[in-house]
Amino acid sequence: MSNQTPPLVKSLIPENQDSAADRDAAAVLNPDTFVQGTPYDALRRLRATAPVHPVQLPGLPRAWLLTRHADVRMVSRDTATFSSKMGNTLVVAEAGPNSAMLPGIDPPRHVHFRKLINQGFTARNVLRLEPRMRAVARDIVADIVDKGEFDAVADISAEMSLQVIADVLGVPPEDRMDVFRWSNAIGSLGIEDPDYAPTPEALGKAAAEMFSYCNELVDHRRKHGLTDDILSALLAAEVDGDKLNRDQLNEFFLLLAIAGNETTRNTLSHGVLALSEHPDQQALLARDAEAVKPAVEELLRWATPVMHFRRTLTRDVEIRGQRIPAGDWVLMHYLSANRDEEVFDRADQFDIARPDAGHAAFGGGGVHFCLGAQLARLELRVMLEELYPNVPGLTVTGPPDRLRSSFFHGIKRLPCGVN
Repeated sequence: MSNQTPPLVKSLIPENQDSAADRDAAAVLNPDTFVQGTPYDALRRLRATAPVHPVQLPGLPRAWLLTRHADVRMVSRDTATFSSKMGNTLVVAEAGPNSAMLPGIDPPRHVHFRKLINQGFTARNVLRLEPRMRAVARDIVADIVDKGEFDAVADISAEMSLQVIADVLGVPPEDRMDVFRWSNAIGSLGIEDPDYAPTPEALGKAAAEMFSYCNELVDHRRKHGLTDDILSALLAAEVDGDKLNRDQLNEFFLLLAIAGNETTRNTLSHGVLALSEHPDQQALLARDAEAVKPAVEELLRWATPVMHFRRTLTRDVEIRGQRIPAGDWVLMHYLSANRDEEVFDRADQFDIARPDAGHAAFGGGGVHFCLGAQLARLELRVMLEELYPNVPGLTVTGPPDRLRSSFFHGIKRLPCGVN
């Protein structure tokens, strides 16, 4: 692992825009599109007419946009053909030979490090966070009731995700905003939103400061003893005599800080908006605790906070009649997969009572299935259980300010009130 500044993403506007499908694919990848709203119509047309569609982004290998659920699932489960070791986003990057950054490594290394890291994410380790999560959620609810008017992103979603991920990592309260600032800067790589996108210098500085801080936390635990946070569990984790080294702990600290900040925050924000637009479903959550669990799965399907990841082909393949050569990229579009009419009845309708048909919000399965899925589900469940029974009249009072990104499905600000 290196503290060097990673390469900045190039333009996300495809060069090929000759056909109607080209223009739909361009809309799906252009971050400007998402400022006005998610291009669901373009994704629907691609699923229907061009579910495996080539795009050429400036300065990058040719990519194939996959919009069907079955194709996303197939690629996710075949790591021998569709490799992550050359990176999993639209940034050209290759993990170092000793990297434990799970999204960017393939089996067998991925399996080895996942066994180590899984020891921090046992059901017991995750569930013992619930009392603290619930206390955080109750404080958030009391605060927004007291304010009367508030921003659901800053006052609910970001506050919940920040406090939870800080507890998971064992970050003391006085340092939480530093971790939030670092993870925002590093996690914004490729977002191209003027409110968030860092300069290369700021990005490198944030990474260096975060790694230095993680080293301080690790040194403190080794000197004074382990605690009951997941960072301590990772320090103690061992498989066949192998433990995570300092660089690998830094990588995972960085990964968890970014993923825990961005994904749950955006899912909650989209959930508040969708429920406000469907008052009958919001009322159901307010009166029926049994409605929460399926609601969590529908929020994850509906929001799909990370819209796509990519893989690099290790051999020539054919998908739906399209010949794709080794070295090309495929983009698994999870947001489109989660609206696939072949899998989800009334796919374009929000329905918290929907039976879970296997959404792809945590990936399409396989070894890269999201390690923090249990943690995210618990966090969402606790927030819903505390929010709507106590604030049944929560109302969105203005239009959402949407993130300029075709990667993170985000909302930056969402004005709300309590009736």
